[in-house]
Amino acid sequence: MSTPPSQEPNPFDGTPGPPGQAPLPGQLGYPGQAGVGPAPEPVPAAYGYGYGYPSPRPVDTSSVAIVAVCLFWVPIAGLVLSIIGMVKTAGGKARGRGIAITALVLSIIFTAGAVLIGAAIASKPSALDPGCTQGKQAINEQDKKIDADHDRGDTAAVSADVQTLLSRLSVAETQSKRDDVRTMLRALHDDYASFSTDGGVDPLKLQADIDQMNHLCTIGK
Repeated sequence: MSTPPSQEPNPFDGTPGPPGQAPLPGQLGYPGQAGVGPAPEPVPAAYGYGYGYPSPRPVDTSSVAIVAVCLFWVPIAGLVLSIIGMVKTAGGKARGRGIAITALVLSIIFTAGAVLIGAAIASKPSALDPGCTQGKQAINEQDKKIDADHDRGDTAAVSADVQTLLSRLSVAETQSKRDDVRTMLRALHDDYASFSTDGGVDPLKLQADIDQMNHLCTIGK
């Protein structure tokens, strides 16, 4: 029986030779085998994107951040959109981080202002009464006309100005929804009516009634 011929290691197929035998050129060997150095270090994995390149940066700007900076003046909606824009642009997921931050800061300022204004109005609901708005406007406008006509010495014009003021105060009183505002308007009407009929008015009473009007009809007083 003939013995099969021994197979010589192929130096180009990458298979190592038998232990104890020095590897041929281009042939792998066992660690520690004569002529073989230590095993090669593993190649570090490429990070992120293929072929060892980092992931490309996003090119789109967050539409939510843009809308948020356009609507920052809307108290609640602007604040909510700004927060969403911050989330959308976190970690470089989208561009527009600076826009979202700007919208958030402005929204906080405007929302805080709206809350303060709302609290002030809630503490003085009489300021929104129709009698307050119309009565205060009538006195402010007619007082200027009365002073101007009085300075010119035109008594007829002064009398006409007072009658116009009395008429406007009566209309404001009928449109008022609050008893305290109606009482204040009636007192002012009587003050100016005495000026029209008696030719004079009690300055202390008039000033006290005007102070009451400012207290009821002016926010923050």
